[in-house]
Amino acid sequence: MAVASFPIDKAYLIGGWLESFTWGVYTTMFAMTMYTIYQKRREGVNRFTTVALILLYFLATGHVSLALVRLIQGFILYRDILDPILYFANISVRLNMAKDYLYITNLFLGDLVIVWRLYVVWGNNIYIAFIPFLMCLGELSVGYGSISQWLAPTQNFTVMSRMGSAQFILSLVVNILVTMIIAGRIWFVSRRTRKALGVAGGNYTRVLLLLIESGALVAAAKLTEFTLYELAPVNGLDGLNAMYIVYECMPQITGLAPTFIIYAVNKGFTQQDSVYSSRGQKTTLMFNSPVDSDPTAHTSTTLSTAVFAPSGLEGGAAHAKQYSGEKDPLDRLNSSSTSVV
Repeated sequence: MAVASFPIDKAYLIGGWLESFTWGVYTTMFAMTMYTIYQKRREGVNRFTTVALILLYFLATGHVSLALVRLIQGFILYRDILDPILYFANISVRLNMAKDYLYITNLFLGDLVIVWRLYVVWGNNIYIAFIPFLMCLGELSVGYGSISQWLAPTQNFTVMSRMGSAQFILSLVVNILVTMIIAGRIWFVSRRTRKALGVAGGNYTRVLLLLIESGALVAAAKLTEFTLYELAPVNGLDGLNAMYIVYECMPQITGLAPTFIIYAVNKGFTQQDSVYSSRGQKTTLMFNSPVDSDPTAHTSTTLSTAVFAPSGLEGGAAHAKQYSGEKDPLDRLNSSSTSVV
């Protein structure tokens, strides 16, 4: 069965348009998220995630800038001396290599943020995060190795293709695996907690869905990218080159997903559900006591996940603390709050 044809110049043009639009959305979300972090600075912020979000944004900005430069060169500056298809098919030019290095670094850092979230949610358990961390290092190594082949005196295109496939597979597996483990942890702890407290409900369901949906967005994009990569021709001169549409947008998607999570939690879009952060001495879940007949009597109850989690799951220095937002006192009696940054 013949594979449909999609010219590479058209793919890069559409990809550039979509990346520019996504970068605009990302920029707005990044600014809003940084403002929420600034507002909560006195409560303490997670330096790793904050620095990672900033680096992700600058890497994505650098990538879209180089992508637009390539579009200008391919369709305007060099159009009279070189066919756009030939220009974009030549991915060995230094400008494109620089853009690909930014892409790989962005991919690695985005996956590292996901692994960090896994580490924190599982009570700073280094063992649960060790293998995903090694997989992140592996994707960075094979990604750099694949691009750096263009710097060698001779190129082995078979090796380059296999290393590229390995990079996509490792990143995809990290996203799917880590998201599932995080979701399982939150579901287990919240289920045991609700049962112990006798509360009905799904407060944690929104946090769980937020994590799953954000992880699923990145994983779906990476799965699409990998599938199209396997269908793409080696030389880019003919065949199905639609992979570059998704490829151009990935740095924006990779940075947008964790940025959105932190913004949503800080702004209370998760209905002040409790999540985990990397501060404190024990992994704890914070709950407010139920409303009684005396609305002025308010007692905060702190439950350690050591009560609900099996041995070895509680450890570390992660806890969720209550959010001191401006709310009516009666509203605070019915909600718990979050901070992940």
